[in-house]
Amino acid sequence: MTRRETIVRKLGDELNALISASRAVTAEAAENFQPPVSGAAFQILQWLHSFGPAQASRIADAVAMDRSVVSRLTKDLRKLGLIEAQPDPADGRSILYGLADTGRAKVAEAIDRKGSLFRTCIEQWRDAELEQLTRLLRRLNGRS
Repeated sequence: MTRRETIVRKLGDELNALISASRAVTAEAAENFQPPVSGAAFQILQWLHSFGPAQASRIADAVAMDRSVVSRLTKDLRKLGLIEAQPDPADGRSILYGLADTGRAKVAEAIDRKGSLFRTCIEQWRDAELEQLTRLLRRLNGRS
């Protein structure tokens, strides 16, 4: 194995560890909802919090879920009063799903809890290190 391959493999290991830890924190956040929601439902709530109202097909594509799963989960989340549905002003036949006030408040609370865990992990980092990591992640995500 070349030096480059070894470095890339180590990077992959660290990214996998980060993703696993993120999933665990997300699952915990979902369980703290009252009533608890599934990790997949919480992922939809988080996405809507970050990006705003959208059609189910766009949500499904963005969170890499089957459209039928997103349809079922949005129905469940509506019953819980966490999201609401409105006709799409651009296409009256389509529905836009967005966070209801209750959903917005609960997601914000969950994100704050997740954020405090994250802040604890990076509290000893220098600003320059945080800026460098941000630049590199942005580049890795193709947003540079």
